[in-house]
Amino acid sequence: MAGHEEAEHEDRTSGGAGPVRVLVKAMAVLELLAEATDELTLGDIASRLDLNKSTCHRILTTLAAGDFVERPSAGSYRLGVGAFRIGSAMARRLSVRDRALPAMRDVFRRTGETVFLTVRRGDEAVCLERLDGRYAATHTLRVGGTLPLHLGAGPRLLLAHLPAEQLEAYLAGPFQRRFGSRPTEAQLREQIARIRQDGYSVSRDDVEEGVTAVSVGIRDHEGEVIAALSLSGLSSHLPDAERASQVGHLREAAAEASRAMGYRDPAAERPAG
Repeated sequence: MAGHEEAEHEDRTSGGAGPVRVLVKAMAVLELLAEATDELTLGDIASRLDLNKSTCHRILTTLAAGDFVERPSAGSYRLGVGAFRIGSAMARRLSVRDRALPAMRDVFRRTGETVFLTVRRGDEAVCLERLDGRYAATHTLRVGGTLPLHLGAGPRLLLAHLPAEQLEAYLAGPFQRRFGSRPTEAQLREQIARIRQDGYSVSRDDVEEGVTAVSVGIRDHEGEVIAALSLSGLSSHLPDAERASQVGHLREAAAEASRAMGYRDPAAERPAG
């Protein structure tokens, strides 16, 4: 009873800010339930969010009325179908091209080279957007154009992030069927292993002679790599000696685009020390 009076006193004394504070707390409850791998009790939620139990119960009751929270069993809570409906609608509206474009422009301003955004479509990588830099005429891949997944920095990065069974299916099917494919399967497997280890992809002379490209991945709200952000130019303009700087620009931009897609980097949110 004392807890209920305390919660009511908090709402009364906060004036107009009361509803806003309750809304912030409700959002925190939804985020906690969204991240939880199992059902949580009232005590769990109140303790983790440092909420008064009475206040927490009123928030959960309100959220449950809108199907944002469900009670699968007495005293336990989980995310409801209402939250799923909103999340699904948001996911449908998240255009990786629109959300990545500011980051692409940033890379373009820093480097002056051509910037590509590619996504996987079946057994190919399709170009969603490109910003033309110096000597852009050397690049044959246009918006809407495609490349096989094993050819080029961006496509190979997308290939490297496929689930194991999809990767093996590609290597056994589309890759083998392409006459004169390069690299060899053994070389491609080595490249994939290197991409996974380094976190970026590099190609040189395999799409156009004298052209180098570097690529990193953009992740969605589930942490999956859904697009490749690539920097491409004459090899003389993208020397190996400056690779760290090139990758740094791309990683900063890809992190920005990933955040815009709803991705949260666990390492960035981990407390120091």
